[in-house]
Amino acid sequence: MSPSDALVSQRERLDTTGVLHLDEIMGGGLPRGSLLLVMGLPGSGKTTLASQIAFTAARGGMRVLVLTALSESTGKLIEHLRAFTFFDQDLIGGPVQFLSLQGVLAQGLQATSKVILDEARRVRADIILLDGFRGMRSVDTEPQAVREFLYELGTALSTLQTTTIVTSETDPRDPTFFPETTTADFILGLHYTLLGVRQVRAIEVVKARTSSPMPGLHAMVLSQDGASVYPQLEERVALELLGGGAAIQGGSRVTPEVAIPDPSVSRATFDLPELDAMLAGGLPRATCTLLAGSLGTGKTLLALYYALAGIRAGERVVFLGFRESRAQLALAAKSFDIGPDIARALQSEEDLVFLEMPPIKVNPDILGDRLLAELDRTGAQRLIVDSIAELERGVVRSGDPQRLEDYLAALLLAVRSRQVTALMLKETDKALAATLDFSSDALSVLAENVMLMQQVPFGGELHRILSIIKLRFSEHDPSVREFRIRASDGLQMLRQLESGPGVLEGIADDQEFATTRRPRPARKSTSQGAS
Repeated sequence: MSPSDALVSQRERLDTTGVLHLDEIMGGGLPRGSLLLVMGLPGSGKTTLASQIAFTAARGGMRVLVLTALSESTGKLIEHLRAFTFFDQDLIGGPVQFLSLQGVLAQGLQATSKVILDEARRVRADIILLDGFRGMRSVDTEPQAVREFLYELGTALSTLQTTTIVTSETDPRDPTFFPETTTADFILGLHYTLLGVRQVRAIEVVKARTSSPMPGLHAMVLSQDGASVYPQLEERVALELLGGGAAIQGGSRVTPEVAIPDPSVSRATFDLPELDAMLAGGLPRATCTLLAGSLGTGKTLLALYYALAGIRAGERVVFLGFRESRAQLALAAKSFDIGPDIARALQSEEDLVFLEMPPIKVNPDILGDRLLAELDRTGAQRLIVDSIAELERGVVRSGDPQRLEDYLAALLLAVRSRQVTALMLKETDKALAATLDFSSDALSVLAENVMLMQQVPFGGELHRILSIIKLRFSEHDPSVREFRIRASDGLQMLRQLESGPGVLEGIADDQEFATTRRPRPARKSTSQGAS
Protein backbone atom coordinates (compact mmCIF):
# COMPACT_ATOMS: atom_id res chain seq x y z
CA MET A 1 0.00 0.00 0.00
CA SER A 2 1.42 3.41 -0.97
CA PRO A 3 1.58 6.26 1.59
CA SER A 4 -1.28 8.04 -0.18
CA ASP A 5 -3.42 4.90 -0.10
CA ALA A 6 -2.73 4.54 3.61
CA LEU A 7 -3.86 8.12 4.25
CA VAL A 8 -7.04 7.57 2.28
CA SER A 9 -7.71 4.35 4.18
CA GLN A 10 -7.20 6.15 7.48
CA ARG A 11 -9.44 9.05 6.46
CA GLU A 12 -12.23 6.68 5.45
CA ARG A 13 -12.51 5.22 8.96
CA LEU A 14 -13.50 6.70 12.27
CA ASP A 15 -10.44 7.47 14.34
CA THR A 16 -11.75 4.99 16.91
CA THR A 17 -15.06 3.59 18.04
CA GLY A 18 -14.07 4.40 21.61
CA VAL A 19 -14.92 0.86 22.72
CA LEU A 20 -11.98 -1.11 24.07
CA HIS A 21 -10.78 -3.63 21.44
CA LEU A 22 -13.87 -3.17 19.24
CA ASP A 23 -11.74 -1.73 16.43
CA GLU A 24 -9.53 -4.84 16.51
CA ILE A 25 -12.31 -7.40 16.28
CA MET A 26 -13.98 -5.40 13.48
CA GLY A 27 -10.79 -5.55 11.46
CA GLY A 28 -9.73 -1.93 11.73
CA GLY A 29 -12.70 0.05 12.97
CA LEU A 30 -15.81 1.46 11.32
CA PRO A 31 -15.51 2.91 7.78
CA ARG A 32 -17.16 6.29 7.28
CA GLY A 33 -20.37 6.21 5.30
CA SER A 34 -21.08 2.60 6.23
CA LEU A 35 -24.23 1.10 7.74
CA LEU A 36 -23.72 -0.70 11.05
CA LEU A 37 -26.42 -2.88 12.59
CA VAL A 38 -26.10 -3.61 16.32
CA MET A 39 -28.39 -6.53 17.16
CA GLY A 40 -29.13 -8.13 20.50
CA LEU A 41 -31.76 -9.07 23.03
CA PRO A 42 -32.97 -6.56 25.65
CA GLY A 43 -30.25 -5.76 28.17
CA SER A 44 -27.39 -6.91 25.94
CA GLY A 45 -25.85 -3.41 25.73
CA LYS A 46 -26.83 -2.29 22.22
CA THR A 47 -27.75 1.30 23.08
CA THR A 48 -24.77 1.69 25.40
CA LEU A 49 -22.28 0.48 22.79
CA ALA A 50 -23.81 2.54 19.96
CA SER A 51 -24.01 5.69 22.09
CA GLN A 52 -20.41 5.23 23.22
CA ILE A 53 -19.32 5.23 19.56
CA ALA A 54 -21.41 8.33 18.91
CA PHE A 55 -20.10 10.35 21.87
CA THR A 56 -16.50 9.36 21.13
CA ALA A 57 -16.94 10.65 17.58
CA ALA A 58 -18.51 13.88 18.87
CA ARG A 59 -15.59 14.50 21.21
CA GLY A 60 -13.36 14.08 18.17
CA GLY A 61 -15.10 16.91 16.35
CA MET A 62 -17.82 15.03 14.46
CA ARG A 63 -21.51 15.94 14.37
CA VAL A 64 -23.91 13.30 15.61
CA LEU A 65 -27.68 12.98 15.22
CA VAL A 66 -29.38 10.53 17.62
CA LEU A 67 -32.85 9.36 16.55
CA THR A 68 -35.17 7.55 18.94
CA ALA A 69 -38.00 5.42 17.61
CA LEU A 70 -40.39 3.40 19.75
CA SER A 71 -37.97 1.82 22.25
CA GLU A 72 -37.74 4.80 24.63
CA SER A 73 -38.20 8.56 24.62
CA THR A 74 -35.37 11.02 24.03
CA GLY A 75 -35.46 12.24 27.62
CA LYS A 76 -35.37 8.71 28.98
CA LEU A 77 -32.44 7.82 26.73
CA ILE A 78 -30.43 10.84 27.90
CA GLU A 79 -31.09 9.99 31.53
CA HIS A 80 -29.94 6.44 30.86
CA LEU A 81 -26.70 7.67 29.29
CA ARG A 82 -25.87 10.02 32.16
CA ALA A 83 -24.71 7.02 34.18
CA PHE A 84 -21.70 6.49 31.88
CA THR A 85 -18.41 8.38 31.85
CA PHE A 86 -18.46 8.72 28.06
CA PHE A 87 -21.58 10.92 28.30
CA ASP A 88 -20.92 14.67 28.06
CA GLN A 89 -23.78 17.05 28.80
CA ASP A 90 -21.90 19.92 27.11
CA LEU A 91 -22.16 18.12 23.77
CA ILE A 92 -25.97 17.95 23.87
CA GLY A 93 -27.58 20.50 21.57
CA GLY A 94 -24.26 21.13 19.84
CA PRO A 95 -22.21 18.31 18.32
CA VAL A 96 -24.82 15.81 19.55
CA GLN A 97 -28.43 16.43 18.52
CA PHE A 98 -31.40 14.30 19.62
CA LEU A 99 -34.63 13.85 17.66
CA SER A 100 -37.67 11.69 18.41
CA LEU A 101 -39.31 9.96 15.42
CA GLN A 102 -42.37 8.87 17.34
CA GLY A 103 -44.61 11.59 15.85
CA VAL A 104 -43.57 11.11 12.23
CA LEU A 105 -43.68 7.30 12.25
CA ALA A 106 -47.47 7.39 12.04
CA GLN A 107 -47.08 8.92 8.56
CA GLY A 108 -45.25 5.85 7.29
CA LEU A 109 -41.70 4.80 6.51
CA GLN A 110 -41.32 6.98 3.45
CA ALA A 111 -42.17 10.15 5.38
CA THR A 112 -39.87 9.03 8.19
CA SER A 113 -37.00 8.51 5.75
CA LYS A 114 -37.48 12.03 4.36
CA VAL A 115 -37.39 13.58 7.84
CA ILE A 116 -34.19 11.72 8.67
CA LEU A 117 -32.47 12.82 5.48
CA ASP A 118 -33.60 16.42 5.90
CA GLU A 119 -32.27 16.49 9.47
CA ALA A 120 -29.00 14.87 8.41
CA ARG A 121 -28.45 17.59 5.83
CA ARG A 122 -29.50 20.35 8.20
CA VAL A 123 -27.06 19.43 10.96
CA ARG A 124 -24.47 18.09 8.46
CA ALA A 125 -24.32 14.87 10.47
CA ASP A 126 -21.21 12.71 10.30
CA ILE A 127 -22.94 9.96 12.27
CA ILE A 128 -26.60 9.07 12.64
CA LEU A 129 -27.66 6.74 15.43
CA LEU A 130 -31.12 5.20 15.02
CA ASP A 131 -31.99 3.54 18.32
CA GLY A 132 -34.81 1.00 18.43
CA PHE A 133 -35.24 -0.14 14.83
CA ARG A 134 -37.27 -3.15 15.92
CA GLY A 135 -40.17 -0.87 16.78
CA MET A 136 -40.18 0.57 13.26
CA ARG A 137 -41.02 -2.83 11.80
CA SER A 138 -44.52 -2.47 13.22
CA VAL A 139 -45.09 0.68 11.14
CA ASP A 140 -45.38 -1.40 7.98
CA THR A 141 -46.34 -5.06 8.15
CA GLU A 142 -44.69 -5.77 4.80
CA PRO A 143 -41.13 -7.03 5.43
CA GLN A 144 -40.02 -5.85 2.01
CA ALA A 145 -41.02 -2.27 2.86
CA VAL A 146 -38.83 -2.28 6.00
CA ARG A 147 -35.93 -3.70 4.04
CA GLU A 148 -36.30 -1.04 1.33
CA PHE A 149 -36.51 1.68 3.98
CA LEU A 150 -33.21 0.60 5.53
CA TYR A 151 -31.54 0.14 2.13
CA GLU A 152 -32.63 3.50 0.72
CA LEU A 153 -31.83 5.37 3.93
CA GLY A 154 -28.39 3.78 4.21
CA THR A 155 -27.62 4.45 0.54
CA ALA A 156 -28.69 8.10 0.74
CA LEU A 157 -26.70 8.72 3.92
CA SER A 158 -23.67 6.97 2.46
CA THR A 159 -23.61 9.45 -0.42
CA LEU A 160 -23.41 12.18 2.23
CA GLN A 161 -20.48 10.28 3.82
CA THR A 162 -22.64 9.84 6.90
CA THR A 163 -22.08 6.74 9.00
CA THR A 164 -25.34 5.11 10.11
CA ILE A 165 -25.62 3.04 13.29
CA VAL A 166 -28.89 1.16 13.84
CA THR A 167 -29.78 -0.81 16.97
CA SER A 168 -32.45 -3.48 16.97
CA GLU A 169 -33.81 -5.74 19.69
CA THR A 170 -33.50 -9.14 18.10
CA ASP A 171 -31.52 -12.34 18.35
CA PRO A 172 -28.46 -11.90 16.08
CA ARG A 173 -29.11 -15.39 14.74
CA ASP A 174 -32.88 -14.88 14.19
CA PRO A 175 -33.53 -15.88 10.54
CA THR A 176 -36.69 -13.74 10.38
CA PHE A 177 -34.49 -10.65 10.57
CA PHE A 178 -32.11 -11.77 7.83
CA PRO A 179 -33.79 -9.81 4.97
CA GLU A 180 -33.01 -6.50 6.70
CA THR A 181 -29.44 -7.52 7.43
CA THR A 182 -28.52 -7.83 3.75
CA THR A 183 -28.45 -4.03 3.51
CA ALA A 184 -25.87 -3.60 6.28
CA ASP A 185 -22.12 -3.26 5.77
CA PHE A 186 -21.38 -4.36 9.33
CA ILE A 187 -23.41 -6.39 11.80
CA LEU A 188 -22.48 -6.73 15.45
CA GLY A 189 -24.31 -9.45 17.34
CA LEU A 190 -24.59 -8.94 21.10
CA HIS A 191 -25.32 -12.03 23.19
CA TYR A 192 -26.70 -11.92 26.73
CA THR A 193 -27.27 -15.22 28.51
CA LEU A 194 -27.36 -16.87 31.91
CA LEU A 195 -24.64 -19.41 32.61
CA GLY A 196 -25.71 -21.05 35.83
CA VAL A 197 -26.17 -18.07 38.15
CA ARG A 198 -23.90 -15.81 36.09
CA GLN A 199 -24.90 -13.18 33.53
CA VAL A 200 -22.60 -13.47 30.54
CA ARG A 201 -22.25 -10.94 27.72
CA ALA A 202 -20.47 -11.57 24.44
CA ILE A 203 -20.11 -9.94 21.04
CA GLU A 204 -19.43 -11.25 17.54
CA VAL A 205 -18.88 -9.65 14.18
CA VAL A 206 -21.63 -11.34 12.16
CA LYS A 207 -20.81 -9.43 8.99
CA ALA A 208 -18.04 -7.12 7.81
CA ARG A 209 -18.23 -6.15 4.18
CA THR A 210 -14.99 -4.19 3.85
CA SER A 211 -12.78 -5.68 6.55
CA SER A 212 -11.29 -8.91 7.81
CA PRO A 213 -12.81 -9.20 11.28
CA MET A 214 -11.73 -11.43 14.12
CA PRO A 215 -14.09 -14.43 14.10
CA GLY A 216 -15.76 -16.06 17.07
CA LEU A 217 -17.45 -14.87 20.25
CA HIS A 218 -15.61 -12.28 22.33
CA ALA A 219 -16.25 -11.29 25.94
CA MET A 220 -18.04 -7.99 26.53
CA VAL A 221 -18.47 -6.18 29.82
CA LEU A 222 -20.67 -3.21 30.72
CA SER A 223 -19.38 -0.86 33.41
CA GLN A 224 -19.54 2.79 34.34
CA ASP A 225 -17.14 3.48 31.47
CA GLY A 226 -19.50 1.84 28.97
CA ALA A 227 -18.83 -1.27 26.94
CA SER A 228 -15.45 -3.04 26.83
CA VAL A 229 -14.60 -5.90 24.49
CA TYR A 230 -12.03 -8.59 25.24
CA PRO A 231 -11.03 -10.64 22.19
CA GLN A 232 -11.19 -14.41 22.40
CA LEU A 233 -7.62 -15.41 23.22
CA GLU A 234 -7.43 -18.21 20.66
CA GLU A 235 -8.57 -15.99 17.79
CA ARG A 236 -6.43 -13.09 18.95
CA VAL A 237 -3.26 -15.16 19.05
CA ALA A 238 -4.09 -16.79 15.72
CA LEU A 239 -4.48 -13.35 14.15
CA GLU A 240 -1.34 -11.93 15.75
CA LEU A 241 0.93 -14.86 14.98
CA LEU A 242 -0.68 -16.56 12.00
CA GLY A 243 -2.18 -13.60 10.14
CA GLY A 244 -0.51 -11.03 7.95
CA GLY A 245 1.25 -13.10 5.34
CA ALA A 246 1.57 -16.41 7.16
CA ALA A 247 2.43 -19.22 4.80
CA ILE A 248 -0.31 -21.55 3.63
CA GLN A 249 0.55 -25.04 2.46
CA GLY A 250 -1.85 -27.75 1.38
CA GLY A 251 -4.86 -25.69 2.40
CA SER A 252 -3.71 -25.21 5.99
CA ARG A 253 -2.01 -22.28 7.62
CA VAL A 254 1.55 -22.87 8.79
CA THR A 255 2.56 -21.58 12.20
CA PRO A 256 5.61 -19.32 11.85
CA GLU A 257 8.74 -20.28 13.70
CA VAL A 258 9.10 -18.60 17.08
CA ALA A 259 12.74 -17.84 17.73
CA ILE A 260 13.89 -19.70 20.82
CA PRO A 261 17.28 -18.84 22.33
CA ASP A 262 19.86 -21.62 22.29
CA PRO A 263 19.15 -23.61 25.49
CA SER A 264 22.81 -24.50 25.82
CA VAL A 265 23.76 -20.85 26.41
CA SER A 266 20.57 -19.17 27.61
CA ARG A 267 18.92 -20.33 30.82
CA ALA A 268 16.58 -18.98 33.46
CA THR A 269 18.02 -20.04 36.80
CA PHE A 270 16.53 -20.51 40.27
CA ASP A 271 19.78 -19.52 42.00
CA LEU A 272 19.59 -22.88 43.79
CA PRO A 273 22.84 -24.57 42.73
CA GLU A 274 21.70 -28.19 43.03
CA LEU A 275 18.41 -27.57 41.20
CA ASP A 276 20.08 -25.52 38.47
CA ALA A 277 22.60 -28.34 38.03
CA MET A 278 19.75 -30.86 37.66
CA LEU A 279 18.33 -28.59 34.93
CA ALA A 280 21.73 -28.39 33.20
CA GLY A 281 21.96 -24.72 34.05
CA GLY A 282 18.32 -23.69 34.47
CA LEU A 283 15.09 -23.64 32.50
CA PRO A 284 15.51 -23.19 28.73
CA ARG A 285 14.46 -19.68 27.73
CA ALA A 286 11.10 -18.97 26.09
CA THR A 287 9.63 -22.24 27.34
CA CYS A 288 6.81 -23.09 29.74
CA THR A 289 7.37 -25.23 32.82
CA LEU A 290 4.57 -26.93 34.71
CA LEU A 291 5.50 -27.14 38.39
CA ALA A 292 3.12 -29.76 39.80
CA GLY A 293 2.72 -31.02 43.33
CA SER A 294 0.27 -31.68 46.11
CA LEU A 295 -0.65 -29.06 48.68
CA GLY A 296 2.09 -27.97 51.07
CA THR A 297 5.04 -29.17 49.04
CA GLY A 298 6.58 -25.71 48.58
CA LYS A 299 5.58 -24.79 45.02
CA THR A 300 4.91 -21.13 45.77
CA LEU A 301 8.15 -20.79 47.72
CA LEU A 302 10.13 -22.28 44.83
CA ALA A 303 8.35 -19.89 42.47
CA LEU A 304 9.49 -16.96 44.64
CA TYR A 305 13.09 -18.18 44.36
CA TYR A 306 12.59 -18.22 40.60
CA ALA A 307 11.24 -14.66 40.69
CA LEU A 308 14.08 -13.40 42.86
CA ALA A 309 16.69 -15.06 40.63
CA GLY A 310 15.23 -13.16 37.68
CA ILE A 311 15.33 -9.86 39.56
CA ARG A 312 18.96 -10.43 40.49
CA ALA A 313 19.72 -11.05 36.83
CA GLY A 314 18.15 -7.70 35.91
CA GLU A 315 14.98 -9.25 34.50
CA ARG A 316 11.41 -8.11 35.07
CA VAL A 317 8.98 -10.66 36.47
CA VAL A 318 5.19 -10.80 36.29
CA PHE A 319 3.54 -12.84 39.05
CA LEU A 320 -0.12 -13.71 38.39
CA GLY A 321 -1.55 -14.78 41.73
CA PHE A 322 -4.94 -16.38 42.31
CA ARG A 323 -4.36 -17.64 45.83
CA GLU A 324 -2.54 -15.01 47.90
CA SER A 325 -2.80 -11.24 48.02
CA ARG A 326 0.33 -9.11 47.89
CA ALA A 327 0.42 -8.92 51.70
CA GLN A 328 -0.12 -12.67 52.08
CA LEU A 329 2.66 -13.45 49.62
CA ALA A 330 5.07 -11.21 51.51
CA LEU A 331 3.99 -12.83 54.78
CA ALA A 332 4.53 -16.33 53.34
CA ALA A 333 8.12 -15.45 52.47
CA LYS A 334 8.84 -13.43 55.62
CA SER A 335 10.28 -16.25 57.74
CA PHE A 336 12.69 -17.43 55.03
CA ASP A 337 16.01 -16.09 53.82
CA ILE A 338 14.44 -14.48 50.75
CA GLY A 339 11.72 -12.70 52.77
CA PRO A 340 13.22 -9.18 52.88
CA ASP A 341 14.07 -9.20 49.17
CA ILE A 342 10.61 -10.41 48.19
CA ALA A 343 8.95 -7.80 50.41
CA ARG A 344 10.98 -5.00 48.79
CA ALA A 345 10.23 -6.29 45.29
CA LEU A 346 6.50 -6.52 45.99
CA GLN A 347 6.47 -3.02 47.43
CA SER A 348 8.41 -1.30 44.65
CA GLU A 349 6.77 -3.15 41.70
CA GLU A 350 9.69 -2.09 39.52
CA ASP A 351 11.07 -5.55 38.84
CA LEU A 352 8.29 -7.75 40.27
CA VAL A 353 4.81 -6.91 38.97
CA PHE A 354 2.15 -8.63 41.02
CA LEU A 355 -1.22 -9.18 39.34
CA GLU A 356 -3.79 -10.18 41.92
CA MET A 357 -6.76 -12.08 40.49
CA PRO A 358 -9.22 -13.46 43.06
CA PRO A 359 -10.45 -16.89 41.86
CA ILE A 360 -14.05 -15.70 41.58
CA LYS A 361 -15.89 -15.93 38.26
CA VAL A 362 -12.66 -15.80 36.27
CA ASN A 363 -13.27 -14.79 32.65
CA PRO A 364 -10.40 -16.34 30.66
CA ASP A 365 -10.49 -13.77 27.84
CA ILE A 366 -10.47 -10.77 30.18
CA LEU A 367 -7.64 -12.36 32.16
CA GLY A 368 -5.71 -13.22 29.00
CA ASP A 369 -6.01 -9.65 27.75
CA ARG A 370 -4.81 -8.23 31.05
CA LEU A 371 -1.90 -10.64 31.30
CA LEU A 372 -0.61 -10.09 27.76
CA ALA A 373 -1.00 -6.32 28.15
CA GLU A 374 1.13 -6.45 31.30
CA LEU A 375 3.79 -8.57 29.62
CA ASP A 376 3.93 -6.10 26.75
CA ARG A 377 3.95 -3.05 29.04
CA THR A 378 6.73 -4.31 31.27
CA GLY A 379 8.78 -6.26 28.75
CA ALA A 380 8.91 -9.02 31.36
CA GLN A 381 11.20 -11.99 30.75
CA ARG A 382 9.73 -14.26 33.42
CA LEU A 383 6.13 -15.17 34.23
CA ILE A 384 4.76 -17.05 37.23
CA VAL A 385 1.15 -18.25 37.43
CA ASP A 386 -0.04 -19.50 40.82
CA SER A 387 -2.09 -21.49 40.15
CA ILE A 388 -2.91 -22.36 36.55
CA ALA A 389 -5.72 -24.60 37.85
CA GLU A 390 -7.81 -21.49 38.59
CA LEU A 391 -7.44 -20.30 35.02
CA GLU A 392 -8.27 -23.75 33.67
CA ARG A 393 -11.39 -23.82 35.82
CA GLY A 394 -12.42 -20.46 34.38
CA VAL A 395 -12.05 -21.77 30.82
CA VAL A 396 -14.09 -24.90 31.56
CA ARG A 397 -16.84 -22.80 33.13
CA SER A 398 -16.90 -20.23 30.32
CA GLY A 399 -19.58 -22.18 28.46
CA ASP A 400 -17.39 -24.26 26.15
CA PRO A 401 -15.34 -26.88 28.05
CA GLN A 402 -13.93 -28.13 24.75
CA ARG A 403 -11.85 -24.96 24.33
CA LEU A 404 -9.44 -25.72 27.19
CA GLU A 405 -6.66 -27.24 25.08
CA ASP A 406 -6.95 -24.54 22.41
CA TYR A 407 -6.92 -21.80 25.04
CA LEU A 408 -3.83 -23.17 26.79
CA ALA A 409 -2.05 -23.68 23.46
CA ALA A 410 -2.82 -20.09 22.49
CA LEU A 411 -1.66 -18.76 25.86
CA LEU A 412 1.63 -20.65 25.70
CA LEU A 413 2.23 -19.53 22.11
CA ALA A 414 1.56 -15.90 23.04
CA VAL A 415 3.92 -16.09 26.03
CA ARG A 416 6.62 -17.89 24.06
CA SER A 417 6.43 -15.42 21.18
CA ARG A 418 7.18 -12.65 23.68
CA GLN A 419 10.37 -14.49 24.74
CA VAL A 420 8.98 -15.02 28.24
CA THR A 421 10.04 -18.03 30.31
CA ALA A 422 6.97 -19.17 32.24
CA LEU A 423 6.59 -21.18 35.44
CA MET A 424 3.03 -22.37 36.03
CA LEU A 425 2.06 -24.00 39.31
CA LYS A 426 -0.62 -26.65 39.65
CA GLU A 427 -1.85 -28.95 42.41
CA THR A 428 -1.96 -32.71 41.90
CA ASP A 429 -4.65 -34.83 43.49
CA LYS A 430 -2.26 -37.68 44.29
CA ALA A 431 0.89 -37.75 46.36
CA LEU A 432 3.00 -40.47 44.75
CA ALA A 433 4.84 -40.03 41.47
CA ALA A 434 4.33 -43.68 40.61
CA THR A 435 0.55 -43.23 40.65
CA LEU A 436 0.52 -39.94 38.72
CA ASP A 437 -0.49 -39.87 35.05
CA PHE A 438 0.17 -36.59 33.26
CA SER A 439 -0.91 -37.85 29.83
CA SER A 440 -4.47 -36.61 30.32
CA ASP A 441 -3.44 -33.20 31.61
CA ALA A 442 -3.60 -30.66 28.77
CA LEU A 443 -0.95 -28.32 30.13
CA SER A 444 1.57 -31.07 30.93
CA VAL A 445 1.34 -32.18 27.30
CA LEU A 446 1.65 -28.65 25.90
CA ALA A 447 4.36 -27.42 28.26
CA GLU A 448 7.95 -28.06 27.28
CA ASN A 449 9.00 -28.90 30.83
CA VAL A 450 7.37 -30.64 33.80
CA MET A 451 8.72 -30.66 37.36
CA LEU A 452 7.13 -32.51 40.27
CA MET A 453 7.34 -31.71 43.98
CA GLN A 454 6.11 -34.29 46.52
CA GLN A 455 5.86 -34.81 50.23
CA VAL A 456 6.01 -38.51 51.05
CA PRO A 457 6.27 -40.51 54.30
CA PHE A 458 9.32 -42.68 54.94
CA GLY A 459 10.87 -43.96 58.12
CA GLY A 460 8.24 -42.28 60.25
CA GLU A 461 8.89 -38.83 58.73
CA LEU A 462 7.66 -36.73 55.82
CA HIS A 463 10.28 -36.12 53.15
CA ARG A 464 10.05 -33.53 50.39
CA ILE A 465 11.33 -34.71 47.04
CA LEU A 466 11.63 -33.13 43.59
CA SER A 467 11.94 -34.75 40.19
CA ILE A 468 12.14 -33.49 36.61
CA ILE A 469 9.61 -35.38 34.53
CA LYS A 470 10.66 -33.84 31.23
CA LEU A 471 12.88 -31.08 29.87
CA ARG A 472 12.19 -31.03 26.18
CA PHE A 473 15.11 -29.08 24.78
CA SER A 474 17.88 -30.16 27.10
CA GLU A 475 19.62 -32.90 28.98
CA HIS A 476 18.66 -33.08 32.63
CA ASP A 477 19.20 -35.12 35.77
CA PRO A 478 16.34 -37.66 35.99
CA SER A 479 17.10 -38.69 39.57
CA VAL A 480 14.83 -37.97 42.53
CA ARG A 481 16.25 -35.36 44.90
CA GLU A 482 15.29 -34.48 48.42
CA PHE A 483 14.88 -30.87 49.52
CA ARG A 484 14.23 -29.19 52.85
CA ILE A 485 12.36 -26.06 53.84
CA ARG A 486 13.60 -24.40 57.03
CA ALA A 487 13.11 -20.90 58.35
CA SER A 488 16.84 -20.25 58.60
CA ASP A 489 17.91 -21.69 55.25
CA GLY A 490 14.75 -21.35 53.18
CA LEU A 491 14.45 -23.96 50.45
CA GLN A 492 17.56 -26.10 50.19
CA MET A 493 18.11 -28.79 47.58
CA LEU A 494 20.17 -31.69 48.95
CA ARG A 495 22.86 -33.52 47.12
CA GLN A 496 22.18 -37.24 46.83
CA LEU A 497 24.76 -38.03 49.51
CA GLU A 498 23.15 -35.56 51.92
CA SER A 499 19.91 -37.54 52.16
CA GLY A 500 19.77 -40.10 54.94
CA PRO A 501 21.07 -43.62 54.16
CA GLY A 502 18.56 -45.50 52.06
CA VAL A 503 15.97 -42.69 52.06
CA LEU A 504 15.80 -42.07 48.30
CA GLU A 505 16.04 -45.80 47.53
CA GLY A 506 13.36 -46.58 50.08
CA ILE A 507 11.00 -43.92 48.71
CA ALA A 508 11.54 -45.29 45.21
CA ASP A 509 10.74 -48.82 46.45
CA ASP A 510 7.57 -47.59 48.16
CA GLN A 511 6.38 -45.83 45.02
CA GLU A 512 7.09 -48.87 42.88
CA PHE A 513 5.23 -51.08 45.37
CA ALA A 514 2.24 -48.73 45.25
CA THR A 515 2.06 -49.22 41.48
CA THR A 516 3.00 -52.88 40.94
CA ARG A 517 1.76 -54.37 44.22
CA ARG A 518 4.86 -56.56 44.24
CA PRO A 519 6.11 -57.78 47.63
CA ARG A 520 7.99 -55.06 49.45
CA PRO A 521 11.61 -56.09 50.00
CA ALA A 522 13.04 -56.40 53.47
CA ARG A 523 14.55 -53.11 54.55
CA LYS A 524 17.19 -52.24 57.05
CA SER A 525 16.28 -49.70 59.65
CA THR A 526 16.86 -46.14 58.47
CA SER A 527 15.51 -44.33 61.48
CA GLN A 528 18.93 -43.05 62.47
CA GLY A 529 19.70 -41.68 59.01
CA ALA A 530 16.21 -40.35 58.48
CA SER A 531 16.30 -38.32 61.60
